[in-house]
Formats: sequence, C-alpha cells, structure tokens
Amino acid sequence: MKSYRVAIVGCGRMAGSIDDEVVGYPAITLPYSHAASYANVPQMETVACADINPQALERFGRRWGVDGRYTDYREMIRVEKPDILSVTTGAPLHAEIVTFAAENGVPAIYCEKPMACSLVECDAMVEAVERHGVHFNLGTSRRYDPGCDQIRRLIEEGVLGQVQTIVAYRTGNLLHTGSHFFDLLLFFAGDAEAEFVQGSLDSDRCDLSANRSEVDLAGTAYIRFWNGMRAYALQSPLTADFEVIGDAGTARLMNNGIHWGLRVTKEQYGKNRILLPEPFPEFERKSPTVRCIEDLVHALETGDRTRGNARVARAGTELALAVVESHRQGGARVPLPMANRALYMKSK
Repeated sequence: MKSYRVAIVGCGRMAGSIDDEVVGYPAITLPYSHAASYANVPQMETVACADINPQALERFGRRWGVDGRYTDYREMIRVEKPDILSVTTGAPLHAEIVTFAAENGVPAIYCEKPMACSLVECDAMVEAVERHGVHFNLGTSRRYDPGCDQIRRLIEEGVLGQVQTIVAYRTGNLLHTGSHFFDLLLFFAGDAEAEFVQGSLDSDRCDLSANRSEVDLAGTAYIRFWNGMRAYALQSPLTADFEVIGDAGTARLMNNGIHWGLRVTKEQYGKNRILLPEPFPEFERKSPTVRCIEDLVHALETGDRTRGNARVARAGTELALAVVESHRQGGARVPLPMANRALYMKSK
C-alpha cells in the first residue's frame, strides 16, 4: 500500500481542532478536521504544517506530532514536497496558495471552502490545477456524505420520478456557509450547468458600488439549470434542510443530516397524488472528510477525476456570487457564466 506525505497550510480550527467543538453532535460523523481525518487513513503521514502565527503553529504541531513546522508555506512546499496539500487558511489566501502549490509540483490539493472570494481567483485556480494535472477537492463536505449519496441514487434510479425542484433551507452567509448548500444543490442536480441565478441579499444597506463587499453577505437564490431542474436557496433561522421534489416522490435531508426522509406516490385521484412515507435507504455513516481524502487518493492512483474537482468547486462559488450580482443589478436574472468575474466578496 502506497503511503502519502501530507502538509497542511493554516493551523486553525478546520486544520486540527474543530472536532473538539462538535463531539456528541449527531449531525457530524467524526473525524472532522483535516489532521484528525488524515490520522484515520492508514496511508497518510502528516509531515509538515505552516502558519504565520508561531503559537498556532506550535500548538498544532505538538497536538498532532508534526515536526516539520514552517512560517512560510512556500518553503514548506519546496522542502517537504508533499503528495497532498491541505489549504485551511482564510479564503482570501486560497487562490495564491493553490496556484503556487500547483506550479511547484504538488500532485493533490484539498482546499477548504469557500474556494475563493471572486471568480477571477477561481478561474486562476482552475487554470493552474488543470495545466499542471493536479487533483483537487473542495471541502464542501456534504458532497461526500453517504446519506447524500443515497438521495442522488434515488434521483438517478427514478424513484422520485422526474425531479423538478430542489430546495435548500439554510442559515449563514453566501460563501463561508453557503458553499455547502450551493454545492449540494449542484450535486443533487447532477452537477448540471446553471442557466441563470436570480437573488436578493438580506440587507439593502450593503455598498457594492466598488464591485466588492468586505463582508460575506447573506441572501436568497433562485437557480434554473439547463437540464430543467430548478433550485431555491432560502434563508432559514433553523438548521439546514434539503428537499428534492419529483413528480413521483420527495427525499429530504433534515436537521443538518441527523434525519432523512422519503415519500413516494401511493395513490392518485385525477391530478392529485398522495405521498406516503417509505423507509429511507439504509447507509453507513462515515466521516465526509475521510471520504474526501479517500477520493483524492483514488484519483492519485487511477487518474480519475475527483468528486469535488476545481470546475465543480468554481460552479458552486459562481452560484453564490451570482446572488450578489443579481442584487447589484436590482434583482435581475444573471446568466451564467457570469460576466462580472471581478466581483469580490470577502469571506473567512
């Protein structure tokens, strides 16, 4: 069994300590952080870490037994030559780090969400990883959740009939939290291309006159895909829910993935259909972070494309930024690919 050298840039929560915050929360299957997940994959050896904060670097290195510690990620990449690089810094640094890593021989990159803060940055990342043959996954973890696999299987096998609508009830902002939701809308839509996005922001007080926002905004979206599916991302004060609606049934992810539901048509009176509950397909819960890493390993060993590759990652980011662009244009429908690729929204 081949082993892989891992390096991590950014020694904060998602790098190695977020597990402590979610112990006992049934929506999360541990391990959750990158370091904890690498430690659970036998082929992985985390050999180095980098952070500009010496205290964070020392704390992470000590906790995870990583001796290679650097304050310059460029030096770390040149010296350690990792097989897989995890990028767990803030979003404004993602494009710079991913591009450098791709240009300097790193064969696989696991980048935390959001991908970046603008489509100019996303385009540069896609170009770099594709030009250098780098395997890339984004940390939109629901794409790797076994329960979500079951919903996509129900769609593909026609259990729900012709799927027409996908609804996400979501909290949080458009990029940092919203990346999860837009990516899962894409996943349930079969990663189809979107025709347009129409949206509005929760606040009319944001100033977008300079084509940028210094805060990650929240908003609501309507998306139409070229395959005929429609999706809605709706703000909710409650936890995350998704519903996929077909002409023969519905499937639901509820309470952020704690519960799952399936209803199918059992009776019909003219045009009126009666949906009754059916058992949701059984599945084994497994850490989505571990599955994301395993997907990268599979790509390294077979050459297959990763599930959350750079183009998929950019597509989800584009949906989020198109909501802002639609609001900026007074609620207009924004055709995709989005023309205003310089629109910048800072995220953490």
